[in-house]
Amino acid sequence: MMNLHNKRPNHSKAPYRKPEAVKELEKLATDDARLKHPTLPEYALIVRKFRDDTANSLTSCIVTYITLKGGFASRINNTGMYRAKLGRYTPGTSCKGLADVMATYRGLSFHIEIKIGKDKQSDHQKQIELQVNNSGGFYYLARNFTDFKAWLDSRN
Repeated sequence: MMNLHNKRPNHSKAPYRKPEAVKELEKLATDDARLKHPTLPEYALIVRKFRDDTANSLTSCIVTYITLKGGFASRINNTGMYRAKLGRYTPGTSCKGLADVMATYRGLSFHIEIKIGKDKQSDHQKQIELQVNNSGGFYYLARNFTDFKAWLDSRN
């Protein structure tokens, strides 16, 4: 479709439609906040909002969900560090290819790699997946929250 104002193709995406699984997460998080702050008036409680259409927002959904279910989850940042004196990034010291989220849930080890759209695993990430699975851990490639939630809930 052509945009008549600037005569460039219009490649806009369809508007985001929040999946039921994300709505359930919002309710869980809001209910948890109510329990933690019972004296706070209802009007003062901020309703928790989530989405799963970007890597950062999907990561937030996953970490929050595991935590609310009684597990431990943490986002892993294994990029290098900017050194102002050197004027460049220096490599990090962690293994290349570590998953974006590492978690423990019901005594099980989970490594969750976040991929949105056409993003694909690197060779390093595929190697980590093999090592995690061979050592008895669970590796999951998360592309949306609905599928991740169903996968984690099936671990019960």
